[in-house]
Amino acid sequence: MFLHPWAIVLGMGAATLPIVVHLLTRPKPVRRPLSTLRFVRQAIQQRRARHRLRDLIVLLLRTAAVLLIALAIARPRLGHRPLVSDAEVGATARVVIVDVSQSMAAVASGVTSIERARTTAARFLRYRPGLRANLIMAGAQPRAVFTEPARNFEALRGGLLHAEARPERLDVNRAIAAAAQMLAPKSENDPTRRELVVISDFQRTNWARANFRALPTKTNIQLESVAAVATMANVALVDVRVEGRASPGSDARLLVDVANFSPAARRVTAEVSVGHATYRLAGICPANRHALFSDDVTFQETGWRIGRARLLGVDDALATDDVRDLVVSVRGKPLYALITRQNARKKPSSSYYLQCALVPDAHLVDSPSAKVIRLDPSNMDGQQLRDSDLIAIDHPGTISADGIKILAGLMRRGRPVIYVASELDDATNLRRLAAAAGSGLHMPVQFAPAKGERRRDLFLGFVSKDAMPFRVFGEHTDAIVSQMRFAGGLVSRRAENALRDDVVATYGDGTAFLVRTASDAGSLAVINADLNRSNLPATAAFVPFVDELLHWALGRNLSRGVGTCGEPLVARLPSTEKVAAGLRIKAPDAAGGSSDGELGELLDEGVGVVWRWTAPARPGVYTVQRDGKTVFALPVVIPSEESQLSMLSADVLRKRLAGGQSVYYHAIGDDFEQADTLWTWLAAICVLCFLGEVVALTLFRS
Repeated sequence: MFLHPWAIVLGMGAATLPIVVHLLTRPKPVRRPLSTLRFVRQAIQQRRARHRLRDLIVLLLRTAAVLLIALAIARPRLGHRPLVSDAEVGATARVVIVDVSQSMAAVASGVTSIERARTTAARFLRYRPGLRANLIMAGAQPRAVFTEPARNFEALRGGLLHAEARPERLDVNRAIAAAAQMLAPKSENDPTRRELVVISDFQRTNWARANFRALPTKTNIQLESVAAVATMANVALVDVRVEGRASPGSDARLLVDVANFSPAARRVTAEVSVGHATYRLAGICPANRHALFSDDVTFQETGWRIGRARLLGVDDALATDDVRDLVVSVRGKPLYALITRQNARKKPSSSYYLQCALVPDAHLVDSPSAKVIRLDPSNMDGQQLRDSDLIAIDHPGTISADGIKILAGLMRRGRPVIYVASELDDATNLRRLAAAAGSGLHMPVQFAPAKGERRRDLFLGFVSKDAMPFRVFGEHTDAIVSQMRFAGGLVSRRAENALRDDVVATYGDGTAFLVRTASDAGSLAVINADLNRSNLPATAAFVPFVDELLHWALGRNLSRGVGTCGEPLVARLPSTEKVAAGLRIKAPDAAGGSSDGELGELLDEGVGVVWRWTAPARPGVYTVQRDGKTVFALPVVIPSEESQLSMLSADVLRKRLAGGQSVYYHAIGDDFEQADTLWTWLAAICVLCFLGEVVALTLFRS
């Protein structure tokens, strides 16, 4: 904060006003008859007192005038001084970081943040003797003009002219690390002054993880905020997807997630075009909240369907997040592989109950909704497993090492697995499967045989009501769960660093009943119970329970194919594509395919094809084609956190994130250049002091 010049004027006026008032309003002495000598003596004393008062006032005014002249010549600035400016002299290494993430495209008063950033950065890329500088465009990956600070300021300003907001998030620590490498001292006694200028909107979601400790010690850091003074209101499409499996002739659920980052509720309308059909979803989105809109969609033919969702009639700060692409893979009837050693003719049995729940209409219609093939665990057909959409395991006995390897490989490639664990061999199988899957499988619990423990009449002590599959029961969850009784299964204990949300339900003794976890691109769900000895299959909740679990497993497998702009992309093509030869990658709105590295590479890995791409540049739907036919489609989207435009506070940036470095923060409205006009006010007050001296001499003239 700078001291306003008028405060100085008022202070001096308040100090001299009582004296002037006293002189103008002092009472006249009463005339009394005195002797001549006494009258002369009193007159002399009064004159001397007036002269002393006059001299004191004149001395004070002249002293103040001299001090004001000295201060005016010094041109002082009150408050915190900038750490980076052209006033510094000597050898200096300066790095300017310009944030080019998607949030910098936000518009306030008709001007984008990136335009203000270019203007601000130009002030720090001017020639000065002894100065070497460099420019870093910071997004998901930092992009520097030179490998180290240089004196080619013309090239730096030329690179600044091409700075544009990119559809990606900001990796601030990667940019700081790049700057730290450029500012590293050449020797222990390197006298070079080190400066870092960061120009950004300091978006909370990006900068909350910033850490300046990587910079060399005694680096002068100046943070220049180009964000609007008030948080800009914004409404965004953060997710669009079709939940579960889309099949011809059956309904699927279209979900649209809208976020309202503004202080007032907004009525929003989303238009979704998928194939030749268009759907409109409308509703109220509360302030600073998400709203999920849904509708039923139907597809008539199999294949890849490309769609786009957009918000209609929205006036907000960021227009790019009002559009989002989606891809729907419409497949034929699902094929489930059931690995079990139990005979299909044995009724009832645990595998029989599971098969009935997988295809509940198998005995009701001529054309059921799905197909189940039974496989003997001692002789598993790898091709049949690869052709299946989901693998169910129940009472398999001991699975061979080759079988475990096949299952781990399929899970790694995206195949979902549902395992019903009830025997001693199941604990061994799960342990070996976790070891074969490696770090990609994050098991939240470790299962072990129930040695000598009586596992009968078990009830559920904890259920995550908002998680699939229990959320299908809604407000009746407690009543339905209270009727369930279980037997068999394994004991379990929590694994270290496990995700609590992966354990969906537990028994009253604390052991796990239902576990859901990720396995690279695939997933694994473990039902810890013997279905034949439990009453779950006899309840009306069994079929909806398994159906929701299928939706979770298949839906996760189908929704995994989403890329993010600016970040590495790895996608596995469907198992039907054996080799990469003959495949072409096609960009959005492109007429032909691409075989060079511009859109990544298609590589043969193991038993399938993998698409690897260093960094997608722009959003849209990219397709892989063979002979002109689409065999795979992938939407590349803008990170949803870029739609939240709230800023991190200046105190947090200066103190908590500084890491012991000297940090100066400047935002729009904190114009320190205006403080340099203080010397003109000091000179004006000096003139007033001289005028005050003339007035004092006039009032006290002899």
